Amino acid sequence: MLLLAPFAPHLAEELWHRLGHRASLARAPWPAWDPAAVLEDRVTIAVQVNGKLRATLEMPRDVEQTEAQRTALADERVRRHVDGAEVRKIIFVKNKLLNLVVAAK
Repeated sequence: MLLLAPFAPHLAEELWHRLGHRASLARAPWPAWDPAAVLEDRVTIAVQVNGKLRATLEMPRDVEQTEAQRTALADERVRRHVDGAEVRKIIFVKNKLLNLVVAAK
C-alpha cells in the first residue's frame, strides 16, 4: 500500500484501513533500505587474454583468483588462445575481470 499511495492515494488509504490498520497510511513509516537484499549471488566476470575480451563467465560472488582462473581455462573460448603458450602474468579484479597475459606462441 505504501508504494501505491503516491499514485492512488485515496484507493491506497481505503485498502490500508480494510487491512486492519487504524492510523492513516500517510503516517506509516517508509520501508527501510536493505543493501544486502539487492546483492546478487553470482557475477559476470570478463575474461581477457592479452587484453582482448575472449569470454564472459558467470561465477559466484567473491570467487577466489585460483577458482576464477581454473574456470576460465576450462572454457573453450579462452583455452583456444592460451594453449601452447606460457601464462606470464595474471591480473585479477575481484568480481569484475580476469586478464591472462601470455607469451606469444
